[in-house]
Amino acid sequence: MFVKNFMTREIVTIQAEEKAGPALQLMREQGLRRMPVVSASGEIVGMITDRRLLQALAVPVRRGEFRRSVETPPSLTVGALMASEVFTCTPDMLLEEAAAQMAFQRVGSLVVMEESKPIGIITETDMFRIFLRLLGGSEHGLRVTLRAPSFRGIQADIITDIARAGGNLINLANLTDDQGILMAFKVVDMTKEDLEAVLEELPVEDLDIREI
Repeated sequence: MFVKNFMTREIVTIQAEEKAGPALQLMREQGLRRMPVVSASGEIVGMITDRRLLQALAVPVRRGEFRRSVETPPSLTVGALMASEVFTCTPDMLLEEAAAQMAFQRVGSLVVMEESKPIGIITETDMFRIFLRLLGGSEHGLRVTLRAPSFRGIQADIITDIARAGGNLINLANLTDDQGILMAFKVVDMTKEDLEAVLEELPVEDLDIREI
C-alpha cells in the first residue's frame, strides 16, 4: 500500500500574507487542523495549525463551537505564526514508511510532493482510518485475537484450518515480539463455536473471540 492510495488529493493551502483571523475561520469552515502555507508564487513555505492560530489569537473555544469572526491585529499574519519546516513524502512512498516518518518527526501530516509540486496531504487522521480498515472495523464478523508461537508456517496453518472449516478471513494484522506472534483478524461465514473448535486444535494462547 502506498501513500497515493490514501492521501487527500484536494489540498487546501493559504498564503503567508493572509491574516490570522480569516485563516482560522477558513480552517474551521473546512474542518481542517492544519494547512500548508504557500508564497505568492505557489511554493510551499510552511505549515500552520489551528492550535497555533488559537494560541496566538487567544480565542476561547468550547467543544463543537468556534467564533466565526476574530478581531486580530493587522500585523498578525500566517507567515509570522507558521512552522517553516515542512515534512514531505512522495505518492509512491510505502504507507508504513510515511507512518514511521510522522511518528519519528512527531508531526501530524506529510505534504505529498511530485515534481516539486504539492499534489495532496496525508494526516494522522488518515492513518487512524487506515488502521480501522485493516482491522475490519466496519465489517460484521467474528473478531479474533490470539498469540501464537513464532515458528515457521504457524500463520499459514491457522489460516488454512479456518478456510478448510468454511471460514473466510476478511483482514489480518500481526505483531511479533519476544513472546511470539500477536494476531488479530476477522472471520465471516462461520459460527463462533466452530471457530473455537478449530483454534483449540492449534498451539495458540490468550484466545479471544467476539462477534462485532
